[in-house]
Amino acid sequence: MDRFQSDGRLIAGVSFDIPGMGYKSPQTGTITGFEADLARAVGEKIFGSADHVDFFQVTDAERIQDLQKGRVDFVVSQLTITPDRAEQVDFSAPYCVTREGLLVPKESSITRFEDLKGKRIAVTDGSVSLRRMRAALPSLLDATLVITPLSAGNLDAIDKGEADAASNDMINLTMLRAGSAHPERYSIIDIGDRFDPKPFGMAVKKGDRTLLCFLDQAIESLKVYGKIDRMLDNALASLARR
Repeated sequence: MDRFQSDGRLIAGVSFDIPGMGYKSPQTGTITGFEADLARAVGEKIFGSADHVDFFQVTDAERIQDLQKGRVDFVVSQLTITPDRAEQVDFSAPYCVTREGLLVPKESSITRFEDLKGKRIAVTDGSVSLRRMRAALPSLLDATLVITPLSAGNLDAIDKGEADAASNDMINLTMLRAGSAHPERYSIIDIGDRFDPKPFGMAVKKGDRTLLCFLDQAIESLKVYGKIDRMLDNALASLARR
């Protein structure tokens, strides 16, 4: 019997640094955000109660290892489905699809992908955005990468003057901007026409077909009733009310 079935609990790997996506309050320890809510909804579908889900902080660089080493049962942390990752873990059906984007200061001269030439680009270690920007460097003369361990570090790098732009997916950038102290100071640029879409999937340890089936059923049920879109909208709205 699988561990999650025998003890009636699931450990979800989520981000703790992105308000609106996966965020742990330093004051209360409460974990909030769209993906945290999605993990709870999965727990409710499987066990009949969202209280059966525990949370573990994952980073982009360590998410897959955390699964493989059994630290978490599943990951729901902006993990883009790619062929090479699908060789290491099993993916659910996508729960949302987003595009590549840039976050820049409001007064920035950067308005399109080509304007990144000669600029410092913040990207998250272990992310698809890092892969894409690294591959794009030959076409972006004199551009350099500023690699941060967490996605929140993308925004910090811009605030500290260490980067001119941040490359991440549109959902993360929208949440990071909305959750910042001064969202009016930043612009977001859609550069999705330069890259493939980014489908986010939940991931389980390779071969864990039982849990994967539960996840797919839960995602399908949530999609049918439009709950995933509402959860994402509610997460963004909660940031706007802060």
